[in-house]
Amino acid sequence: MKRLLAVMAVVLAVLPASLSSAQDCVEEVTFETWPGTLFMRHHEALFNCCAWLDVEVVTTRGTIEFTEWEMFEQGPCYCLCCFDAEATVGGLDPGEYTARVWKAMDNFDGTWTFELAAEEVVTIEGESEPSLETSYTPCVGSSAPGQPNEATWGTIKALYR
Repeated sequence: MKRLLAVMAVVLAVLPASLSSAQDCVEEVTFETWPGTLFMRHHEALFNCCAWLDVEVVTTRGTIEFTEWEMFEQGPCYCLCCFDAEATVGGLDPGEYTARVWKAMDNFDGTWTFELAAEEVVTIEGESEPSLETSYTPCVGSSAPGQPNEATWGTIKALYR
């Protein structure tokens, strides 16, 4: 019985590590412009599996800053996974802008870590009405063993709480 418990303890110790490191994200940020508008897509951004993302956009003279905030309703899980985050900001004046994408990750001690994910100079031409749309998709292309991708986020959250 002691041997069985020891084997189970090893399996339970190794399983979370193998599942949590199973997803390799290849982060890529792309920008597209339309008349008076900038679209940002951050493909496979690595964040905690139980996070939801709030994408904030701040425009100042010549700069557009996108910040992806890692937020939690019930606390973090013991895993990381890939997210797709998108934001579209309209009503921009024509001209050159420095576009930056920041990842804001909670350190769970009252502080945040900010990581620059991308920086690019973009040229906006034409005009559009002021607008802002943001969205994200959690746990892109990941799956727990034996689970379809559609159920992945809930499955991983349940395993790592």
